[in-house]
Amino acid sequence: MRRSIAAAAAVVTLTATLVACGGSDGGSDKAGPTGPTKGAGSSSTARPTGEQSPGATAGSTQALVGKLGDTLKLVGMEGSLNGTGRIEADFTLEKFENHAKSAIGVLEPAAGNRLVAAKFTIVETGTGTYQDSGYAEANVFDANGQGYQGKPGTPTVGDSLGPNMIIKPGERVTGWIVFEVPKDAKITSVTYLMEKVGPDPERTGKWTLD
Repeated sequence: MRRSIAAAAAVVTLTATLVACGGSDGGSDKAGPTGPTKGAGSSSTARPTGEQSPGATAGSTQALVGKLGDTLKLVGMEGSLNGTGRIEADFTLEKFENHAKSAIGVLEPAAGNRLVAAKFTIVETGTGTYQDSGYAEANVFDANGQGYQGKPGTPTVGDSLGPNMIIKPGERVTGWIVFEVPKDAKITSVTYLMEKVGPDPERTGKWTLD
């Protein structure tokens, strides 16, 4: 009798040992993996250094970019020199004239140069009054990356923008900015820097030309 009890106890002990070691099929093969499955897309998976997550934007590190006819929203500096209220405006590059003529003869380009002109519409969408020169903030760039700043002047195609531009909340202004460039320069883009006090990507709009 004592031998039977001892033998039974030995069998129970051996079975428990086999289960603990995985030697039995006591359901252990149904357990899932302990780590992320390849291709599972776990949010805990580390990304290589410098790789952007899907949907990330670079709005704070690059100028706003559009094409001819697009509207870009530019925001003024904190503590704007223009007074109280938030300064922000919608800028639309309406047209670009690749061979412009001055309405005033004395403003004709120097020998070897030509005039180009960009037509902007600006709508103040903030709570403050936007004041600027209307031309000094604008530049055109050629295929080599050389920039040319806007200058005072009125083209024959329409009225100029500025020189003392004041836009109250909800108001809209439209006008042309003139640039003097080399005759053979291929102009590829137009930029506008709102409140020109040093560079700031969030205040700069860029329009590419086809």
